[in-house]
Amino acid sequence: MKKRIALICLALLCLVPKLMAQKIWTLKDCISYGRKRSFKAEENTILNAVYREDKKNIEGLYLPQFSAVLNPSYSRNQAGYLWLSGFGLEANTILYAGFRKKYELEKANMTAVKSEYNIASAQNDIELQVLYAYTDALSKREQFLVSVRFYHKALQLRYELSVKKIFKNTDKAFFEAMLQQDRHEIESLSMQYELALLKICQIINLNAASDFDIEEIPPFTPAYKELTEAFPKAVQADPGISSNQLETEVAAKNIAIAKSFRSPVLSFQTSSFYAFNNGNNLSGIQYYLGLNFAVPVFNLKVQNANIERAVINFNYQKTQLENQKKTLLNTVDFIINELKNKEAVYQNVLLALDKTTLLLNESTKNLEDGNSTYEAYLVLRNWNRNNALQAVMLKYETITQAKLLDFYTGTTL
Repeated sequence: MKKRIALICLALLCLVPKLMAQKIWTLKDCISYGRKRSFKAEENTILNAVYREDKKNIEGLYLPQFSAVLNPSYSRNQAGYLWLSGFGLEANTILYAGFRKKYELEKANMTAVKSEYNIASAQNDIELQVLYAYTDALSKREQFLVSVRFYHKALQLRYELSVKKIFKNTDKAFFEAMLQQDRHEIESLSMQYELALLKICQIINLNAASDFDIEEIPPFTPAYKELTEAFPKAVQADPGISSNQLETEVAAKNIAIAKSFRSPVLSFQTSSFYAFNNGNNLSGIQYYLGLNFAVPVFNLKVQNANIERAVINFNYQKTQLENQKKTLLNTVDFIINELKNKEAVYQNVLLALDKTTLLLNESTKNLEDGNSTYEAYLVLRNWNRNNALQAVMLKYETITQAKLLDFYTGTTL
């Protein structure tokens, strides 16, 4: 028996190093650490550099292009042959292409900003995972403590009954079975709590340490609890919607860019080079200066197909954005109603817990006085214990829903 009590004491002592840890992690600490070390956010940050280079590429295409030119040539006829070669400098630039440069630069800017929202979305995913894992760990820890309290009370009751010398062999067997079940539950919850802490460490990419522990979430009230005020805040706070809004604007720019290929193109060209004949005699310096004006006339199927495809993509992005907002509205509405439901159920369970606690105390006293049976005591004890554990679970489910509401409305967790 002493060995079994020692096991419970050992389980309790496992929490002592955590309580004495140099730093107890808060929910905010875990989220902040995880957001900085998100694998997906890191990948999107690297991609973001590609989009910035794309913008530079577009800018470069519309700057004057300078080229060094070498043109050796050979021709032959009845009179003989002719070698002709030249070298020099050539330059050209696009003066007008239907505002294509303007549209492409605006599109590149939007794409770069959109990539920032993708980073924020990846960080939000981590924040959501941390929230669920954190409240689950707190729930497991408090369930563990509830089970330990019931175990200690049962030990105390058995001691008091044995002191009064009204303890029979059948009574000992009853208590032994009950306490053994308690020990198994305590050991299981202790392991579940350790696993919950490990899960938090894995989510935030923190090397798991034996002294890692988390802090209780202080009492709070969600910043917005009505749908009319919560939904507009959620739209503003959702990086996914902001990203899709930019994607819709990019699709609109793609239409303008596709149409610009049906516009006239005006370009400027100039060159200057030396030319040589057969005998390597300098035949003179040649200059060229001119404008090139091109207008698409026939066979516009490619341009028209690109325009139509851009229009289809714009309609798709617009529909996707509207559907995403509807989904967000339904999500926020569900969270608000679920929060109200959890709060109501939690209060009912607390009332039931108070009543069963009074009944258990009365049954315990009657058992000590010899006016009750162990079976009646066990029924009330299990009833009260189940209510206590259910109250713990509902407490943290309610906290999770409240924190979810803050998360979706952009309130700092």
